[in-house]
Amino acid sequence: MGDSQVTRTGAKSITGLLASAQEFLVEALRNFSDHKPRLAIVHAVTAAELVLKERLARVNPGLIRKNIDAKVPEKEHTVMLSALPQRLANLGMPLSPRDSQLIATMAEWRNQIVHHMPAFNSQAAQRQLPQLLEFLAGYLRTQLATPIESFLPKALYAVAHCLLVDWQKAVATAQATATAEGNVLADTCPRCGSVAVMCLRADAVVHCHLCEATLRRCDSCDGCGRKVVISYDLVEGENFCDDCIEAAGDRYLQMQSDIARAK
Repeated sequence: MGDSQVTRTGAKSITGLLASAQEFLVEALRNFSDHKPRLAIVHAVTAAELVLKERLARVNPGLIRKNIDAKVPEKEHTVMLSALPQRLANLGMPLSPRDSQLIATMAEWRNQIVHHMPAFNSQAAQRQLPQLLEFLAGYLRTQLATPIESFLPKALYAVAHCLLVDWQKAVATAQATATAEGNVLADTCPRCGSVAVMCLRADAVVHCHLCEATLRRCDSCDGCGRKVVISYDLVEGENFCDDCIEAAGDRYLQMQSDIARAK
């Protein structure tokens, strides 16, 4: 779909990276309306990536390049999506932890879809797509002075608005359900990025009433038992402190060295 097609539908005429983001977001909404969540994820995440790169480009176009010190920056690949939150933070434009987690999750789903290995819950995906749209709407307005109502064709803005309302209702319902159960955690769910939707159950099990994730609340290293910052894992045996991770790396390198000497 070209720029002229977008303009004819009623959206604001935009150029550059933002024009590409506009096209991908339009396709994401159409896919969502057509009950094609996988395509919607691919297009929505790409739209978010382009919007973040547009923010960098407005500071300096060279900042969207992976290697900003290259002699010919124009020939360099652009920075990967996974590196965008840190680059924005380094430049004094940080994303919230919730938004960074959301983008990381959706990017992983996009990677799985593109490589034909989707392992995510489709219902969870349909719940998180509106949240990604909510992030895009807020970021466009506050960081790029582009209200979503001028960014999208009018016909699709109605769809976007419904999705945002649905997301707010879903979060409110999950929060109410969590409150009714009790032992609500104030932390952000690492899977869906929502607050006050997780409940602490017996044996350090944590349940999210929004994305239905079942997690384990960790406050000690599974390797040495030392107290660490509270985190949430899917299964036991995956929460290690930095010292244990470094020690494991050293052991691996030593093993490789021993093997090489034995040859």
